[in-house]
Amino acid sequence: MAVLAVHDLSCYSKSSLTVVLPVLEALSVETAVLPTALLSTQTDGFDDIYVKDNLESMKAILCRFEKLGISFDGIYTGYIGSADEIELVRSFVKDVDAPLLVDPVMGDGGELYQTVGKDVVASMIKLVRKGDIITPNWTEAEIITELGYGKGKVSQRMILDEIKVLRSLGPAKGVITGIPLEAGGLGNAAWDDDEVRLFQYEDEGVSYPGSGDLFASLLFGLVMKGDSFFSAALNATNTATYAVHMTKKNGRERRLGIMLKPVMDEIRRRML
Repeated sequence: MAVLAVHDLSCYSKSSLTVVLPVLEALSVETAVLPTALLSTQTDGFDDIYVKDNLESMKAILCRFEKLGISFDGIYTGYIGSADEIELVRSFVKDVDAPLLVDPVMGDGGELYQTVGKDVVASMIKLVRKGDIITPNWTEAEIITELGYGKGKVSQRMILDEIKVLRSLGPAKGVITGIPLEAGGLGNAAWDDDEVRLFQYEDEGVSYPGSGDLFASLLFGLVMKGDSFFSAALNATNTATYAVHMTKKNGRERRLGIMLKPVMDEIRRRML
């Protein structure tokens, strides 16, 4: 089994490919990468960041893959920095007969990331329509659906409304992550066709870069290994929230991103 991870690469701090690659490999999922951008560090908490767009390299790499006859059993996309890159990926995946997980990385905390413009949002929604599985956080779900529920606490009815619109775009399965629940705490709301399940967890009061990448990587890896979707969503939720708890407990500087050692320990204990 081989999958392709289409994400950016931060050379320092844990996020995107520095989370995705070790987690998938730990789950025994052979992983190739297609870097969408090269960054000196992840963008949350660092100044004077070097960022290099990777569009031309992406074109050349995909061309070489095609010439070599390389194929993939699954594709998993994350942060893609420009509309042109998203269109390239969309063109590539339309000819690939393999499960596609789209993590539509565009914003958090009720706001778009500073590097994400309207053209990126429009192209990302088109890519979402191609996905078999999507994993937006609550902010990204709101961006995609335009339901306008804002930054406040979220009711069950709001969650169901969001999922109804997201399903109408095409993805039969998905998880909205990091939902600030009206009943207290946080939740991940997963759907598989008509069935919806909510996995609640404690709010640690802090978010770490890379935690969304961690959740989606665990979910995708477990699905690729043959787990049922809801089982994968539950295990991914439990392991990712445990990682956040242990990262906070160890006093790790937030901008360094999520700690991976607790994740690897949990993967060995729970999943292998």
